[in-house]
Amino acid sequence: MNTFKRILVACLLTAAYCPVICAQSANTNSSYTRYGYGQLADPSVASQRGMGGIGYGLRNPKNINPLNPAAFSAVDSMTFMLDFGLRGQVGFFDDNGNKNMRWNAGLEYIAVQFPVSKKIGIGAGIEPVSYVGYKHGRNETSSVPGTTTYEQYEGSGGMSKFYGNIAYEFNRLSAGVKIGYMFGDITRSRTLSFNSISDRRIWNDSLHASGLSLNFGLQYRHPLSNNTEVVIGAVFTPQMNLNSRYSKSDILYSNTDITPDYTGDLNQQFQMPSTFGIGATYHKYNEYTIGADLTFQNWASAQFGGKTDTLTNRLKINLGGEYIHTLHYRAGAYYSGSYFETANGSGYDEYGVSIGVGIPMLDRRSYLNFAVGGEMLRPKVSGMINEYYVKFTVSYTFNELWFRKRKML
Repeated sequence: MNTFKRILVACLLTAAYCPVICAQSANTNSSYTRYGYGQLADPSVASQRGMGGIGYGLRNPKNINPLNPAAFSAVDSMTFMLDFGLRGQVGFFDDNGNKNMRWNAGLEYIAVQFPVSKKIGIGAGIEPVSYVGYKHGRNETSSVPGTTTYEQYEGSGGMSKFYGNIAYEFNRLSAGVKIGYMFGDITRSRTLSFNSISDRRIWNDSLHASGLSLNFGLQYRHPLSNNTEVVIGAVFTPQMNLNSRYSKSDILYSNTDITPDYTGDLNQQFQMPSTFGIGATYHKYNEYTIGADLTFQNWASAQFGGKTDTLTNRLKINLGGEYIHTLHYRAGAYYSGSYFETANGSGYDEYGVSIGVGIPMLDRRSYLNFAVGGEMLRPKVSGMINEYYVKFTVSYTFNELWFRKRKML
């Protein structure tokens, strides 16, 4: 099979899995996905998640790095790479003593990367952007004597992104751009019912959104000795307007009638925020890597439903490293705040730790990567749900010398 056919097969494989990845609601059960675009996804691959999710300063020709577009130039001139990852999690929920456990799993991302020349690398992939998935309810005493109301909240959907990437390296500086097409559907509903009468009232809202995104990246390599170097990386994403179709309905159901108080489409603006990230790694060849990332997202200036008072700025910090001794041993930690305010005007803090291992295959080029982490969502005020997760990611990084010229004997 020639080079063009192999690339075509890989692209078709990526596209074939799009419907699976786009079904994001199967990947979460968090009640906090009631707000905004839901739970923001981690765009890193399994090898990076084992290191706490770092990536801005990572530059490794044996692994795909979707976090910094400039890293795509760090590909061997004769290598084609394909990375696909599966994600699973077990969630533990504590709602003022009412405890519950749920789990989710599914295919999460696919990425390909290959060289055009010794200095130019390109790639493509599909990655998640956000998840929405929840279903919970509560009983409350009504103002009408002898009547109890039951309120149920339910939502599903999420956002995904298909992207292409190109990067160029000149001397020790690399620059890259990632062009993405973001798309998805989010549906939410609230149902209010009564135990003494058959009336029900249901509020529904749905969002269908899509749009182009741009992500720019830089990396600078500074050698310290023959086998050590420091890599400094930076990324920037400008604010993006989404093409959106947003509709709401308010319908009262009773024994004798169905009364729509409101139903229809709303002309409201939805945006994704500008993002700036910076990171650095210290690398000793074939021995170890340590690094850190800092990310700032300007959600406070992004409109959600035509408003800028429901989202808040988000800061994220990632720390991690890797030690190589036949296997690739990884560990890391991270912290971030929420990007939205809940119904009572508060958010949560997110803390996580992770470990991982990369197992080289017999060809010494491909890898089987495992990552496992613990995560805690701690609300900033009492009375909100505490959420704890154990997350798993497994991926296979296929690294093949497809561009090698074979000699005729």
